[in-house]
Order: sequence, then structure tokens, then C-alpha cells
Amino acid sequence: MSSKKETALNKVQNLYLMQVELWNFLDGSSTDANKVKSAQKTLREFKALLKEVDWQVMGGEDVLESLQMIPTEVNAKLKKTPIKKTAVAKKTAKKVTAQKSKKK
Repeated sequence: MSSKKETALNKVQNLYLMQVELWNFLDGSSTDANKVKSAQKTLREFKALLKEVDWQVMGGEDVLESLQMIPTEVNAKLKKTPIKKTAVAKKTAKKVTAQKSKKK
């Protein structure tokens, strides 16, 4: 197999792996800040890779069209999701506030 074809197949494979991660985010009910940030990062990478892949390698235009709908769904959930800070973030915020009040 030529290296160009292998590269194209690797891109498609990575795209499908990201698709699964985004589906997991869509199906989940977690509002953990880390999961939201992870979903945002994956979404950015997914959209960039989606522009690069060859629809002929991934199975056709209908597959490409279905993948192009995922960012819209994920963005909609991201807008609706209230972010809960993790316990570590809460502790850090409390320490900073306590230090500020001591300085006064």
C-alpha cells in the first residue's frame, strides 16, 4: 500500500476514534469541567481533521455528511452544559481567597 493511502486511512481512523469520544460526551450526563474541556479539544481536532480527510477513503459522501453533523450536536450540548468545577479547582479557589483576605 502506498504511503499516501496509509496516511489517508490513518486520518480516517483518527477521525472515527474522535467520533466515538464525542459520542461518549453526548451520551454522558457529566458536567465535570475536565470532561467539557476534553470534549472541546477533541471537537477542535475533529473539525480540523474533517476538513483534511478524503470522503472516498472513509466510505462515501453520506458518511462525510453524517460526520459533519456531529460538531453541531456537540456544540449544542456544550452550550447547554453548566460546568461544575472539580474538587481540586474549588480548593485552589478557596486558598487564593483566604490569602487575599489575610493581606488586608
